[in-house]
Amino acid sequence: MKQARYNAGIMIITVTPNALLEYQVESEISFAGGHRLNEIPFTVGGKGINVARMLRNLGRPALAMTFVGGSNGEKIKEKLKQQGVLAHFIETEAETRVGISLIENNGEKHRWWIEEGKFLQESEIQKMIRLLQKESKSAAFIAFSGSVPGRKDQDLYWRLIESIRNSNAEIYVDAREKALVDACKIGGFFLKHNREETIKTFSKDPFDSNSCADYFRLLEKFKIWGALITDGKNNALLWDGKAAYIFEPANVKEISSVGCGDATLAGFIYARKLGMSLVESAVVALASGAADAGHAGPCEADWAEVQELMPKIKASRII
Repeated sequence: MKQARYNAGIMIITVTPNALLEYQVESEISFAGGHRLNEIPFTVGGKGINVARMLRNLGRPALAMTFVGGSNGEKIKEKLKQQGVLAHFIETEAETRVGISLIENNGEKHRWWIEEGKFLQESEIQKMIRLLQKESKSAAFIAFSGSVPGRKDQDLYWRLIESIRNSNAEIYVDAREKALVDACKIGGFFLKHNREETIKTFSKDPFDSNSCADYFRLLEKFKIWGALITDGKNNALLWDGKAAYIFEPANVKEISSVGCGDATLAGFIYARKLGMSLVESAVVALASGAADAGHAGPCEADWAEVQELMPKIKASRII
């Protein structure tokens, strides 16, 4: 798939196979003993939904497409409506998964538990394919993000990308292991990854000078036209299909790392929609991820915070 030319009027789509109803508890004290609350707050997680939320914060709303089921799915619908995230939903027989996030002492300790999610029915997948085919006709950017529910449909991203192979949209994928390996069979996308995911998926460390060239050649083989690989608070790598660049991230106080990778991808797509180069887009992306680390919830940072951090991102070419 070729890269699309910039068009300010064409939409962004995010696809999330495995949405999450995430309950969040913050406290300045230890979680020993019981605590009574009027209600336990919750938000909606799932990587593509996080990307859509961050894009809304940056002023470029996206259409989030996901699967939802049961009472948890109804809560997700209502919460996204409250958050101003435009979404289309495919109803599932299975109940949407739940996560619990515990944050102590303003981020000094953050623990979470997340269900894997129940597998999808073939009829539900077919409905998503038809919806994506319909909406992709007016999309310039499409991001596929996150895990696949259950263990039997790891070729889901391959199927979804295959269904829109004639699209002119820029395609972005943030997945891992078999779901990503299968997607690589069709290629034609930009890869957002972190170092751990890269090693687990490809058995290569792009930050190792002895294996980085082999890693980039592998991406070329898969017809992947660019990649951004992060490593938490450490340096990040960008490959633009010809050259590689290393980026020094901004130093921020981290409250939660959950959703930072999604904020990074949102920042990248936001910059691309403004017509920026891949290197310029990586600066915006890394500033977005760093800004979001200062928030307890996923993808809560805003454009002013991102702008403040952008000058602190340093880039240099390495290959």
